Amino acid sequence: MNDTDVCNAAAVRQAARHVTQLYDAMLAPAGIGINQYSILNRLHIMGPSSIQDLARRLIMDRSTLGHLLRPLETRGLIRLGTSKTDARTRDVRLTKAGRDTLEQSRPLWADAQRRYEETFGEGPSRRLRKSLRHVATTEFSP
Repeated sequence: MNDTDVCNAAAVRQAARHVTQLYDAMLAPAGIGINQYSILNRLHIMGPSSIQDLARRLIMDRSTLGHLLRPLETRGLIRLGTSKTDARTRDVRLTKAGRDTLEQSRPLWADAQRRYEETFGEGPSRRLRKSLRHVATTEFSP
């Protein structure tokens, strides 16, 4: 028996790494990975956002998000600034270069999505997403 036979966290993390490798490889021609794609896409959907709100929506801690934002800012795909409504809050917004990169990467993401579903199956993929949404929104008491 190995850890993934009994440990939910290990099984989910291993599966996530495996799927991430697929999406990262498919998105490589656009020069981004799935984490960066997710950030750019979420900003496109939400519009300018505080780092705290973006982290919450991505279910990610602020420090991890900060590490992922730096290269996007360096490449000019996002702009970090001070919130107009609260000077203590940093906000993040998509730039034109970010929108262009997102547009270029969408067909690559769709190919990764299609490849995943062709391999895993459309029905099982849909059921897995539903189960994972449930996991992601469940409160675990310490």
